[in-house]
Amino acid sequence: MAGKMENVISEMKRMGVGILGVAETWWKDADEFRTKLPEEEGGDQYRVYYSGGELNRRGVGMILKEEVARSVMNWKEISDRLMIMRLKVAPVNVLIIQIYAPCEIEEDEEKEKFYESLDQAIREQRKGKECLIVMGDFNGKVGNG
Repeated sequence: MAGKMENVISEMKRMGVGILGVAETWWKDADEFRTKLPEEEGGDQYRVYYSGGELNRRGVGMILKEEVARSVMNWKEISDRLMIMRLKVAPVNVLIIQIYAPCEIEEDEEKEKFYESLDQAIREQRKGKECLIVMGDFNGKVGNG
């Protein structure tokens, strides 16, 4: 692990962050892997979950400290712009949806498709009174202004 991932995990450790959502991972497919800072023998372990697609520029992911990752009940890639993760936490479970929304300059059809997918994911995945967190890059305007 080198470069950006090492920087991200260093900042997570420095700031005491247990779970971090990322957008524009540029990774294809969907998978998970374990990692840690190379200079720390026996140091904190982290687990990375990601959902990519055909276009390198997209992709979403979540990086969890290993002790938080033990709470993962399940995770699922929806698309290269959406993924979900359910954590077993007391008093209620937590459903996290990590997003990477289309930019304002994208075609209306692309934006509508994304928000329909997000609505559908919430309807299909949310169970009972669990806590829902939607986080990520909501984009908005691009360019000057």
